[in-house]
Amino acid sequence: MNTTSSKPVALWTAIFAAILAFFPMLMEGASAAEQSTSNRPNVVWIVSEDNSIHYLRHFFADGAAAPNIEALAAHGLTFDHAFSNAPVCSVARSTLATGCLAPRIGTQFHRRHTLATLPPGLRMFPAYLRDAGYYTSNNSKTDYNATPSDGVWDESSNSATWRKRKAPGQPFFHMESHGQSHESSLHFSRQVIENEKTTTDPASVKLAEYFPDTPTFRYTHARYHDRMTVIDEIVGNTVARLKEDGLLEDTFVFYFGDHGGVLPRGKGYIYESGLHVPLVVRVPEKWKHLVDRRNGSRAQGFVSFIDFGPTVLNLAGIKVPEQMDGVPFLGEGIAASEVESRDESFGYADRFDEKYEFIRSLRKGKYQYIRYFQPFLPDGLQNNYRYRMLAFTEWRELFQAGKLSGPQLQFFQGKPVEQLFDTQADPHEVNNLAGDPQYVDVLKDLRGRLATQLRELPDLSFYPESELIGNMHDPVGFGQEHKANIARMADIADLTLLPFSEAKLKLAAALKSEDVWLRYSAAMACSAIGKDAASLAPVAMPLLKDESLVVRIRAAEFVGLTSTLDPQPILVRIVNETSNPVEAAEALNSIVYFRDCHQPPYPIDASSLHPKSSGDSVTRRIAYLNGKSDEKPSPKKKRGKQ
Repeated sequence: MNTTSSKPVALWTAIFAAILAFFPMLMEGASAAEQSTSNRPNVVWIVSEDNSIHYLRHFFADGAAAPNIEALAAHGLTFDHAFSNAPVCSVARSTLATGCLAPRIGTQFHRRHTLATLPPGLRMFPAYLRDAGYYTSNNSKTDYNATPSDGVWDESSNSATWRKRKAPGQPFFHMESHGQSHESSLHFSRQVIENEKTTTDPASVKLAEYFPDTPTFRYTHARYHDRMTVIDEIVGNTVARLKEDGLLEDTFVFYFGDHGGVLPRGKGYIYESGLHVPLVVRVPEKWKHLVDRRNGSRAQGFVSFIDFGPTVLNLAGIKVPEQMDGVPFLGEGIAASEVESRDESFGYADRFDEKYEFIRSLRKGKYQYIRYFQPFLPDGLQNNYRYRMLAFTEWRELFQAGKLSGPQLQFFQGKPVEQLFDTQADPHEVNNLAGDPQYVDVLKDLRGRLATQLRELPDLSFYPESELIGNMHDPVGFGQEHKANIARMADIADLTLLPFSEAKLKLAAALKSEDVWLRYSAAMACSAIGKDAASLAPVAMPLLKDESLVVRIRAAEFVGLTSTLDPQPILVRIVNETSNPVEAAEALNSIVYFRDCHQPPYPIDASSLHPKSSGDSVTRRIAYLNGKSDEKPSPKKKRGKQ
């Protein structure tokens, strides 16, 4: 026997046996890795821009037919109470991406002057999907008010698609946004009305009772129904591609609007018309065990944009980060009964382009409570982009000509400090119940709930934007550091809810406070009260020379509203002296209000404005005051930048 030749054979035999012994462990590891990436559902978001529930028959009797969207709902769920937390694109999309309430993290202003930094450790939710092996694609709108975290998208472009994923079995999250329903689709000229017929008969549409019943409004409404028909076709095409790829029954398909809109008093306004969005979710056969409901059912529980990202993470089996404010409404461990018990949604509206305001809302059950911190500002205050729409300009012209009555007037009038609406009995929200003794308990309950929410966040908008932009490197940290002071500012704001005789002494003391932000809050509260607070105007007069320019702005508003003196020279000096474009924009907001909306008006010589600072908000206001607004209707439909 040749022992020398048998040694290599024995060696290789031993190695082969070791490989065979280890092979099951290798296969087990490969199986686990494969499961971590492929044994998860896909998710597709189809997002239409600028449409509330009021434009789809599936949600609102007077809406447009949408057979493809309705087919999704038949094979899944309809959410009758889905809400964007904000009524405008960048704020709403920042809320979607982060799962966080914008006034807590500093993303509440549209459009941002400075991008906010996300709190340490938090990323936009698609990044967590990528960590778990998902392919993430976005086609293609982002529009965030925060600096995106690393690794959000594998691809974000107008050619992004799930078809580009690395392997056929890789799970994916795909988001696509469609501007065919965008506000800009209604930026047409008179020639278009005269020469282009709509498929929807203008005579057949039912206008909200706050609209004037004119051919312009009817044509605009009918044209928007046609746009929703286009959106429905897009939904059908996306579903067809998923089916063609053999992926439909492995994919949750969400269809929703990115906020409300888009006729006047929709997009940009905190009513139901601005916040209440359509949402249907198609449930795939393979993953129906993740949904505790029957196909074709309608959910009544409240869901908001803060919940959408956490829901996708939960469907994917990924833990929701504790820093997110939202909670899942689908997936493992989510009982339908628990979701049905949810009946609250928080809303916020701050700056829209050059138009400043500070409004918060709480929808609970059928009631919506709205709190205005600058109620003297009418909804119809000039916003250049909004007034590109002929319906907007015609509505204002009719108001100026004295041709409106009843609810049609409300858009151009100041508001009360608080409003309460029964959205079932009054779906277009024109009958304010806040002063009705029958609803006093509901009013106090919602008022208290909102007050608690603002303090617990804490809500950063109690500070002016001009103060916040210097702290966007850590807005959450700024809020926590100043939480006690925000509560004191909120307490001063709440003095507007009392009879003036009970609030007067506290307001007078705050106007004299050594704390600049208590002076600021007191001047704003006095303006909210208006002429009833006129006896405090002498106390506020020294604030016209305050070291803080934003305190001067708030004081100028107050003395102007009480007819104590003309505020325009003070506001003009601030515009011309400040190098901060946000302070200039805040002053210009007041200048436009006093010229256009206050009675009697305070005229302004636009040639006296020579701002040191620049920026979109300043430029738009100066152009408007000079009668050279850069926002004009055009015969051609162009995609807007909103």
